[in-house]
Amino acid sequence: MIDSSLIATANRACTLLYNYISQYNKGTYLLPVNVCPVVPLTFCLANVPFEFVDINKESLCIDKCACLDKIAENRGKYQGIVFVRTYGFLDDASVFFNNLHSLSLRLKIIDDRCLCIPNINTDMQGADMVLFSTGHCKQVDLGRGGLAIFSKIESIKIEGNLLYDGTNEVAIYKDAFLNNKLLEKIPSGWLSLDYLDIELRDYLSLIESSSQEHISHRYRLNEIYKSQLPESIQLPNKYQDWRFNIYVDVSLKNVILKSLFSNNLFASSHYYSANRLFDYDTYPISESLHSHIINLFNDKYYSVEKALSTCKIINKIINENRF
Repeated sequence: MIDSSLIATANRACTLLYNYISQYNKGTYLLPVNVCPVVPLTFCLANVPFEFVDINKESLCIDKCACLDKIAENRGKYQGIVFVRTYGFLDDASVFFNNLHSLSLRLKIIDDRCLCIPNINTDMQGADMVLFSTGHCKQVDLGRGGLAIFSKIESIKIEGNLLYDGTNEVAIYKDAFLNNKLLEKIPSGWLSLDYLDIELRDYLSLIESSSQEHISHRYRLNEIYKSQLPESIQLPNKYQDWRFNIYVDVSLKNVILKSLFSNNLFASSHYYSANRLFDYDTYPISESLHSHIINLFNDKYYSVEKALSTCKIINKIINENRF
């Protein structure tokens, strides 16, 4: 088992991220533009600069070549990168991470695996920090909790020196996306910096038991989606762990979502390009992905019956709109 001195826990993954980038804050971080908005908002709270990078069309993760080019052209500018595992796809990024470190020894690589199942014995692949979450809507949903693994012993002290007043940052950024407007001001008061309220051993035990339940339920629902839905709209299996993702025509996406909601069923549209909260720049690959993707639920909140009904509605709409 990994040395516990290389592990840190907190009430949220964002708490761990905030403390880490506050410690290593002498430059700009590169973020994939399809990242969850709470990540750039965490950087804003920490007053650490960041730049968005579009994703790669094949991997759906941050464009590696663009990152390497940026750092090579200005090695003194960048402090780090957040590498997000899109839809929980855990490929081998070790060559990329090694190339990053060869360009800049001071560069900090944060491997954001918040959509993956936490595993303290995971291969870090050369990252400086691997970040997991057990918060709401994650694969292991405990309603709270973040877990970080470090390549070396870090002095991560969680100090409640931020204003916290219960501000709902999710409601704020969803409203901005819905109304296609920039954030009028960067929200504060939403991140409570605190330690996790259970011991590491108990936390890991909860993760283990919950992950087994999730894997079993996910397999059952994913098999329904795989067998009932057209193969042509399904993303490859490697992207189907966190949610079951389908790629539909732009004209049908909102039709499907509205029909599911009206039948007391649920699905989600994955994150808008996060830059839309801050500027009007265009990131074509990320924008295209968002325009087509629907996330179908395969977690404990969704039943076999709901999954079957979801497939019937999607198939009906697709069949009615065949050209």
